[in-house]
Amino acid sequence: MTSVSGSHSPAQSRAHANALADRVRLALRLVTWPAHPRTLIDCAQQSNAGSEVIEALRGLPDEAFGSFSEVSASIAASQMSTNASPPDATPH
Repeated sequence: MTSVSGSHSPAQSRAHANALADRVRLALRLVTWPAHPRTLIDCAQQSNAGSEVIEALRGLPDEAFGSFSEVSASIAASQMSTNASPPDATPH
């Protein structure tokens, strides 16, 4: 059954986050760590990564990441907070 609001179930959100992480990992396979987001974005663009990967990397905080695990955790946290926030969170 599909949600009318267009939101995803937690399982769908996790599956999407995992798939995105796999695409990001492939795009960053040649990165020399530590790396800042600009370097990660450049590497992903050189790897012909898709727009979703590039956008995820653009959302990273401007700090050095020591490994792919740190990048992945930051992207996952950002995605989960985005998915957890309802479009209209105004109190009634």
